[in-house]
Amino acid sequence: MEDFRIGFFIDGFTLKRVNEYYRFYHPYKSRLNFKGLKSWVKAEAVQVFHPKGRVSMEAHYYHPYKDPKTRGWHTTGILRFEQQIAEAGMQVHYSENHLDNQYNPNMALLDDAVVFSCYHKLDAIVLLSTQGQYATLPERVARFKVPVLLLGWNFSYLKNDALVTWRTDMELKDRSSYYVAMDKVVENLNEGDPLRFGIFQRQKRLVKSYFYDGGADKVTVGRAS
Repeated sequence: MEDFRIGFFIDGFTLKRVNEYYRFYHPYKSRLNFKGLKSWVKAEAVQVFHPKGRVSMEAHYYHPYKDPKTRGWHTTGILRFEQQIAEAGMQVHYSENHLDNQYNPNMALLDDAVVFSCYHKLDAIVLLSTQGQYATLPERVARFKVPVLLLGWNFSYLKNDALVTWRTDMELKDRSSYYVAMDKVVENLNEGDPLRFGIFQRQKRLVKSYFYDGGADKVTVGRAS
């Protein structure tokens, strides 16, 4: 029996904002753990797609910036980030934006996901993003019978006395085969779920440090028929 092949595509534009939120503005005060996030995603995908046989997953991180090394930048921060991505088994794809200071979703993600699906390299896609620029992805890969599980976030916080609101694009959400409200997943962290708990780096600090009133009603939903 052939492997069930999952492609995990990460929109770095979204993940950068999510990481900043939990690191600086959320009571957890912790960075995301790329390796833990990947493990959680694989386990969640198995629950959603119900594959038969062995499951394999490849992960791709689409950075919103151009490759800093092309400009001669070799800072410790850049090298540490790339090391963390590599240790988590993810491949970094830098943006091809022509403007050095341009900060937008890396659209190579869309092209690559469609090509992989067209050549039957994947059986399912997990997309981590909130951005409407990728709203055409689910329908484009559906013609190759590849479903899309979308991981999105909704949150708000105060920054310099101004309210910052981050929401998953509704068109992207509605077109995806399945949707996971990651903000609700995070608010329901508990010690009994090591995969969910491993999403963050500073695990000990998270134990019973924050409680979400009422909890999440449902974090994974299928597309309405």
